[in-house]
Amino acid sequence: MNKPEYSSSLKKTPFDYLISKKIGSMIGDGLLYKDIYHKCFDENFVGIESEQRRREVTNVVYERIHQLDEQLLSYFLNDSLSTSKFVLVYAIAKSDRLFSEFLLSVYREAILGDKHYISISDFQDFFASIKQKNLFVAKWTDTTIRDLATGYRNVLVESGLCSRVKKTMVPNGIIVNPSAVQHIEDIGDKVYLQAILGVK
Repeated sequence: MNKPEYSSSLKKTPFDYLISKKIGSMIGDGLLYKDIYHKCFDENFVGIESEQRRREVTNVVYERIHQLDEQLLSYFLNDSLSTSKFVLVYAIAKSDRLFSEFLLSVYREAILGDKHYISISDFQDFFASIKQKNLFVAKWTDTTIRDLATGYRNVLVESGLCSRVKKTMVPNGIIVNPSAVQHIEDIGDKVYLQAILGVK
């Protein structure tokens, strides 16, 4: 698994499915980063008023989608909504070490364990454990942690991985194109399948 530094970017740029599709389509059309950035930032193709947010979202989403190989990009752009959103979660997890660790430990346990839901305290416990182990995360404020937990919940709901039930997150069974799942395993990324789908 790729191990970049821990990031809190999901608190500001959680799922952004429609913007991801727009940027993914431009990547699929062969546009270079500078051309994509021009369309998104200068022409505001992403429809975001704030220039700072426009720049931030463009860069984060481009980084996520650009790492997809040609086959995965095709699944993202052309397959069913469920498979497309699954590929986006995979791209987010692959570019965000902290989120991938959350999926692998907390979300996977909710799928396979006896509890079958994620509580507010599960989020709190996860971030508390990371703060104890990582000096960078230990410096994050309570507000950052709270906003990040909200970002994680938004990803889970908007992707279809979970439904909100009162104050808990309940995993859904999602239907994903088996060819996309097999491709991810074939390129050596089975750990993300374990994290997102709970595969053995």
